[in-house]
Amino acid sequence: MIFTVKKLTAFEKRQCLKTISAKAMFAIIGDALKGRRSISVVRAGDGEAKILRADKSKPFTGCNRGYIGWNKRMGIKGMPTDILQKKIVEAGNACTYFAPSVSGISIPRYHVYDFFKMRSHYFDNFYVNEWTAEMIKILLLASDGVFIVHRDYKKIIRNFKRNYNFTGGDKVDFGGFPKDNWRDNEQAIYAAVKSGMQLILFSAGPAGKIIGPEIAKAKNKIVLDVGNTLMHWSIKKPSKTKIVID
Repeated sequence: MIFTVKKLTAFEKRQCLKTISAKAMFAIIGDALKGRRSISVVRAGDGEAKILRADKSKPFTGCNRGYIGWNKRMGIKGMPTDILQKKIVEAGNACTYFAPSVSGISIPRYHVYDFFKMRSHYFDNFYVNEWTAEMIKILLLASDGVFIVHRDYKKIIRNFKRNYNFTGGDKVDFGGFPKDNWRDNEQAIYAAVKSGMQLILFSAGPAGKIIGPEIAKAKNKIVLDVGNTLMHWSIKKPSKTKIVID
């Protein structure tokens, strides 16, 4: 998390006061899960900030410095910059809860608020770092199946099963889709909805964030944009204390 100490503008202070903490966010998502209501969470950080500030008339190369294959890795290779920008903004505006990087309040290059519609409340973008392994395990166990949208979804599922100590009645059904780039957005949406699974965890790159609100149009879908932290989630190791789901 990147911050600096500064005097906030009135706008910046309002954005801070409107940001729901990672733990309060967990409670809201848990409530939707238990109530079998669909919600979607979309995050935006430094990568999206670079893209949204780029020249829309030229191919995007802002993330290639130091890593030539970055656009391919992020699933945006070959996508026109203007269309990419529109998809990011559409995802941020269409999701149930938007989670822009709060670092943007302190560091201008991370600021993305102005590109999206104003919200009465925001989720903390850093929930992906602040949720403990125990919190993640609670969601996995409480859900009616977990669907992973990620290029390496099979490895992530194996990690979850190996590291999260699912024993006895702690059974979790997993499924997944190998999300590779912007061209397979519709396939990912179809696979997640057809799976019938309730909790959708996805890492789809900037151009794939739109799948979150699209999947959530179906009934009983909790769709969380975890991004590149998803692999890290899968290798955490919760304590062996038995978790009781209310």
